[in-house]
Amino acid sequence: MTKDTIPENFTLPLVLVDTIPVIFFTINMILLGQMLESPLFILGALLCFFGGAGKVIWKLIVVLKKKNVWFLFVQLRILMPIGFLMILLSLFIQRANLSIPALVTGFLSMPSFIFFLLGILGMVLMMIFAKKLDSSDVKSNWIEQLTNGLSQICIFIGLLFLL
Repeated sequence: MTKDTIPENFTLPLVLVDTIPVIFFTINMILLGQMLESPLFILGALLCFFGGAGKVIWKLIVVLKKKNVWFLFVQLRILMPIGFLMILLSLFIQRANLSIPALVTGFLSMPSFIFFLLGILGMVLMMIFAKKLDSSDVKSNWIEQLTNGLSQICIFIGLLFLL
């Protein structure tokens, strides 16, 4: 994908499917943020949210205006890694306040473990897709967004079992 590439065959349903992981990721981060009470975690989650929302807006502009707003495309590759790094850093900083045995027990308990495992598998696939798939190809986008959406929904269900 380059600045001059305008993806073809992107549709409004693809944009709507792309909103699913953004919505569920945000809900997941709110649930985790409430448990952790960490401003750094919340800031990292917000950066990830803005990255995902920016990508949805980029796709919407591609669909409606047939225009590639390059900044909205590349910002995801900047905001997401920084956001995830901040989330991980907050967990490291707050490790003394976390009950690691209780968290491990919760994450490994059934059926939450199955949903967390599926969610993590989906996230690993998303990293592979980011390297291997063509982001301007509509089929690749459907594969990525369905995988991401299912991954975030699985994590959400796993969190519900922890609450």
